[in-house]
Amino acid sequence: MKKANFAVAALIFFFCLTMIPAGAGDPPKLVGLTLPEAGTDKGWNEQGKVGLEIVAKKYGFKIELAEALGYGDIKPTLRDMVKKGCDLIICHASGYQTVAPEIARETGVKVTTVENHRDISAGLISDIDTQPQGGCYLAGWLAGKMTRSNIVGIVASAEPPTWNRMSAGFAQGLKASNPNSKLLYSVIGEAAYADAAGGKRNTQDQIAVGADVIFGMGDGASFGMLQACATKKAKDGGKVWFIDVIGDKRSIDKADVLLSSVIMDMSVVYEEVIKSYMDGTFGQQHWVGMNNGAIYLLELNRAVPESLKEELIAVKKNIAAEKINVVDIPTAVDLHKFLKKTFPR
Repeated sequence: MKKANFAVAALIFFFCLTMIPAGAGDPPKLVGLTLPEAGTDKGWNEQGKVGLEIVAKKYGFKIELAEALGYGDIKPTLRDMVKKGCDLIICHASGYQTVAPEIARETGVKVTTVENHRDISAGLISDIDTQPQGGCYLAGWLAGKMTRSNIVGIVASAEPPTWNRMSAGFAQGLKASNPNSKLLYSVIGEAAYADAAGGKRNTQDQIAVGADVIFGMGDGASFGMLQACATKKAKDGGKVWFIDVIGDKRSIDKADVLLSSVIMDMSVVYEEVIKSYMDGTFGQQHWVGMNNGAIYLLELNRAVPESLKEELIAVKKNIAAEKINVVDIPTAVDLHKFLKKTFPR
């Protein structure tokens, strides 16, 4: 009887071993996260913070958070995270793409950068980049159908690759849904991500010349854009709609002008990073895109007709099936050429 029990136990043990993925190891115990702004901005920084919290809860690791660091030299912060025992540090800003690899090579601690393909290193440096243009095509399609004046604006806080991809995808979707539309485009400044006053000013300028839908990319600057849409009427006396990016500002949208947002669910890509840490494949390029579910449109405003919602579902399917080829334009120079060609004056 004892031999039979031993045989059964051995069989169960062998079965359990076969259920463990090859090369799988333990998750990190402590993960550092560096944010340039506060993790409550309902945008890039908050999505990073909330996304990592979701993954941490699932895999059982702790987070060492450093927020509102700005865009200067964060080496002292990174070295402090290393001293505290971080097994992995996620530097959640393209502005940290130089210092993060330096610290990784100096200390041997794994880091994840943003928009930094060139420094990817097996076992040491991973990178996260975005492919948001498909979701922005949908946002452009939405804007083209919801505008009353046929004048739509883009307000950007800068021209990094992510914003450029978003602007191009949006412009393409706008033109496809409304060939008679006119597009306004303005940039607040160089790395003006937190410039809420600049966001408000640029948005007001576009409203003044007839825009009644604004697509805003700003992080902290987007609060000013939303405020401008909430406090200014369009030329026909109606609402100016605002389409946001990355986060969800519905809780502060008291004027009900938020039409939607191109959401970035960072938990999706952060889980990919953690899995690569565990299975020994760390040191890859990871993408925030529609194909892995990390990019999608926020629930649409109740003013959006059901027929338009159905259109957007069909368009999304066509993008997924590659029946619609959305442009991928990461550089500002190429973006300006594309906008000029698509919306000639």
